[in-house]
Amino acid sequence: MVPANLEYENLIDLIASYADKGRGESVSFLNWFLENIFRLDSISADDSICDRPNDRGIDGIYVDHDQEEIVVLQSKLRQKEATVGDAPFRDLAGTLTQFKDRGAVESLLNGGGNQDLKHILMREHVADLIENGYQVVGSFVTNQPLDTNGQEFVEQADNIRAYDRNRICSEFIDIESEGGVDEKFVMDASYVEPMKIQTGDSATTYIFPAKASELVRMSGIDDGTLFSQNVRQSLGNTKVNKSLQSSVKDQNEHQNFPLYHNGVTILCKNAQYEDEKITIENYVVVNGAQSISTFKKSSSHLSDDLRVIAKVVELDDSALARKITVNSNNQNAIKPRDLKSNNEVQIRLKEEMKAVAGGAYDLEIKRGEPSREGAIVITNEEAGRLLLASDLEEPYSCHQVYKLFDEKYADIFARPSVNAWRIVLLHKIMEQVEASMQNIEYKPLSKYGLTRFFLLSCVFHLIQEDNVSRFWMQRPRKVFENGNVDKFCAAVSEVLKTLIVDLNYEVKELGDSFDYKGDLKGPNKISELRGKLMTSYMKDVARDKASAFKEMLA
Repeated sequence: MVPANLEYENLIDLIASYADKGRGESVSFLNWFLENIFRLDSISADDSICDRPNDRGIDGIYVDHDQEEIVVLQSKLRQKEATVGDAPFRDLAGTLTQFKDRGAVESLLNGGGNQDLKHILMREHVADLIENGYQVVGSFVTNQPLDTNGQEFVEQADNIRAYDRNRICSEFIDIESEGGVDEKFVMDASYVEPMKIQTGDSATTYIFPAKASELVRMSGIDDGTLFSQNVRQSLGNTKVNKSLQSSVKDQNEHQNFPLYHNGVTILCKNAQYEDEKITIENYVVVNGAQSISTFKKSSSHLSDDLRVIAKVVELDDSALARKITVNSNNQNAIKPRDLKSNNEVQIRLKEEMKAVAGGAYDLEIKRGEPSREGAIVITNEEAGRLLLASDLEEPYSCHQVYKLFDEKYADIFARPSVNAWRIVLLHKIMEQVEASMQNIEYKPLSKYGLTRFFLLSCVFHLIQEDNVSRFWMQRPRKVFENGNVDKFCAAVSEVLKTLIVDLNYEVKELGDSFDYKGDLKGPNKISELRGKLMTSYMKDVARDKASAFKEMLA
């Protein structure tokens, strides 16, 4: 990303999909920021944002439990080109006084601020966290660069951070970008002779312990161009970075550093080993940004004993470069989903998919596996969420993906009724749900990640209440074999029309007391709201003397 991308005319296109949530431009920009710079998932990003007016200068609150910080967010998107001085930071400093202690937060809760802000404060137990020692920091997000006054204020304020145009561009990661530094750089390789690995004609790799004091002299560290393809980049002041800083500052640990550090990966167009030196040209660091950034910040503590294993890969293949980038950054622990990929239940479901609708669908049971050509792919993660929301009536747990292949795996998948036809039929029902959500009048609710699962649970509940639809749901294979899929989906679509009308009414009636971000995660709140919708729907059915299911499926 380059600074021009954040100029107003270009930024509007960048955040267009977030504007569909019915929010203002600044809040849409904050939403984009939370997902792309803070790297939150869509539900967590939505949960952090205050949607409504009278927010007391607070556009969002994010609790970082790893760093034990409460991040108070303000966002300013400006149309005209200008620089940002110290005025907004002084305003933000004033805003933070509302979080100086537990009493101040309780005053916010009892005051006239908007209900959405109060919901966040209560959901996140902010008063308790402050009392327990969490630090409050302000983060100002803007699409304009800071001027000298703004920079000086932020440098002197230990509880305020600025994410201006330049910082956002340096921390935005686009692994499709070629990026990198188009220069030559020489590294000392005299400590040990580098290991050379030739991978066919496509790549030559040199592996050796590089001096940290040399790595920090590479170009592009300060502006981020060196790390333009690094998926995680420096990640700010994380626990990992703090641990690295501690090791760097203790020179007695320098000789041990290669023993417990994963190393750095450098891709380049040309690499040459000669006279105990490795010369690279047109290079980019795709893994190791945290380490190099930490070395740079701690340059005064570096010694010749502090080395890190460097993997220098010479290649001229952009597709292979992207694979190396993704895989070298994909060092997460093995996930429960991976462990279940060879489970016989998953294998059976995948094989069954070949028989559904003439092989039109495929079940992805392992991340990155190839699918059958032309098939509509349903991941087993999505399948699990569909079953969790419908069969187990837990739409409020569908954002907790870890449960699908761990504690709830047997309840979700290991049942006689769970087969490929049932999964595909639920997938078809969800398609109708997603199409109907455009009719939800409160747009933030229509775009919220858990709303579709809540509506699926409502539809499924009505399916179970109706004798005709329940008969077909219990026999999903027959729905496909008898050619009733379109009829079934049409009935679901008709049911949803009524449900959405009733939902719009209930949301208006609840007003500010409706905390959709919290309520859709609460079993009791979900049950209460679903009960109201079911009651309204059954009244409509009684008035019309027939349900959509009976009319279309009889």
